[in-house]
Amino acid sequence: MIEWQDKTRFRVGDVNFRGFDWVFGSRESTTDEYFLQKDAAMIDVYEGLFASLQPRRIVELGIWQGGSCVFFHALARPEKLVAIELSTQRIAALDSYITDGCRQQSLVPHYGVNQADTAALANILAKEFGEEQLDLVIDDASHFVEETRTSFNLLFPRLRPGGVYVIEDWAWGHDPVDQPDSAVNLYPDREPLSRLVFEIVLATASTRGLIAGVDIDRNLVRIIRGSAPLEREGFDVARCCLPRGRSMLADPAANHPA
Repeated sequence: MIEWQDKTRFRVGDVNFRGFDWVFGSRESTTDEYFLQKDAAMIDVYEGLFASLQPRRIVELGIWQGGSCVFFHALARPEKLVAIELSTQRIAALDSYITDGCRQQSLVPHYGVNQADTAALANILAKEFGEEQLDLVIDDASHFVEETRTSFNLLFPRLRPGGVYVIEDWAWGHDPVDQPDSAVNLYPDREPLSRLVFEIVLATASTRGLIAGVDIDRNLVRIIRGSAPLEREGFDVARCCLPRGRSMLADPAANHPA
């Protein structure tokens, strides 16, 4: 259970956290206070999700300052949480949380792994989970279409029926800023991640029982795994769209309006 101290600070058990706001910005995690690049509204959404889902086996893509790893672990107390990070730089505060609490078996970070490296991800899944199905995947990694789709295609089939796949920050290409073409954080030369979200929504309509539902807000997309059987190898959500949907996504005017 989350205990809020003020609008950004909170505790889970005996672990202190600080969420993001525009006044304080980002900061490093320490063993005294773990930082999350998530505001209070997002944190509350995760508290509700964890309460209903009760996830035991979790994969997180993107470690950054390690605060979210610690938060998810403290909140869920899972059988195992495996976290993947592109950077090779270890997070000292995260390592301390793991070693000081003897959590080496239940919280396992892997550094220097690209989320689009399917061979590396598959090897990690086999090593850490074997044939066990996942309850929850949280993607807060690159936020780019191809990389995020690649991870989704590999990991979504490994979710149990009723499991949830979360994609964070999907709407970065549509922020209401004055000069979006010059905003570095909006990646003006990159295709918006919303394309993948459209593919997932269309796949929900074009398949039977593959995706039980899609819940979207400004920050998160939550995709609920349906009960239909799905082979783990060769899944591609983009191919699940029927021709009418594919023609909509292929319209260049939709991606580059005048």
